[in-house]
Amino acid sequence: MAQEKDQGRGLVVGGVGGTVLGTLLGWLMAAKPAEAATPEEKIDFLIEALTALIQVLAEVAGGQTTLINLMQQWLAAQGIEPGAEVTVLTPWKAKTPEQIYSNAIRAVGTFYSDVMVDWTKGKRLVIKVESSLNQPCVIQAIGNFVDDMNSATDIGDPEDCLANGNISIGLAWDDWMPFIGVRITTVAPAPGAGILNVWSVIQE
Repeated sequence: MAQEKDQGRGLVVGGVGGTVLGTLLGWLMAAKPAEAATPEEKIDFLIEALTALIQVLAEVAGGQTTLINLMQQWLAAQGIEPGAEVTVLTPWKAKTPEQIYSNAIRAVGTFYSDVMVDWTKGKRLVIKVESSLNQPCVIQAIGNFVDDMNSATDIGDPEDCLANGNISIGLAWDDWMPFIGVRITTVAPAPGAGILNVWSVIQE
């Protein structure tokens, strides 16, 4: 009987790399003493079962140690010391500036940028206005869920751009909309000289 128990333990430990639990349960069922077994035989079985379980746990712990060592070797190969804090940098990059309006305004009224900027994938957006008009104008950033200037809504407050002035409007997370445009308003007297240029720059 002792020989059968030793074989059972060997099966359990040998099964660590595969179905550990199944091998252990199989051995326990096969080696389980009969109901009529003496108390000494039952105690012997419990001792054997605990011994086998301890060996299995030791094998599992050894496997985890091996895995940790392999991970540490891989980190070292990447130039990362074990236990070092890993930081992943995702730098923000600005796209090429896009001119969205350029016109020599000579009338009083409301004008819109030629296009709406696609801001679906950006983090921040800056609108840069350069005016050589000899009269002031008002610049209002507008946004929409679709590429449609007509139903766009205001974003933030309007900004005054003085004659021969330059201003910028920065939009961030709280101002985000998929599409961004600009509404330009002039009042009397109408500009008599100069050009109004508007650019946008998206930071991704």
